[in-house]
Amino acid sequence: MAEERYNIYRSAVHWRYAMARPMLTFFDARLVFFIALFAFHIRWWTFLLLVTALTLFGVAAQLNYSLHSVVRLVKSRIAGAHRPAVPYTRLRPMVDHHSDREADR
Repeated sequence: MAEERYNIYRSAVHWRYAMARPMLTFFDARLVFFIALFAFHIRWWTFLLLVTALTLFGVAAQLNYSLHSVVRLVKSRIAGAHRPAVPYTRLRPMVDHHSDREADR
């Protein structure tokens, strides 16, 4: 069944576009933070930060990686291949607060 709702451009709105990457022209929309930082604090280091972010987001988009995938990739590279299991002694013990005792009533 066709979708009957339309957006402002009178084209059909489909639920499958909800997970699409937000874009501003051909840039990722999450770069707005870096653009605003540079616009309100114009310095060489903010310009270099903006250019670096543009480059990294562009490379990630070309490789079809999302921002979440890139963050997970970086975290896994930092953590390394060895991930020890948590020993039983480090688990939190169960606590009984005796909320159903007769003396508390």
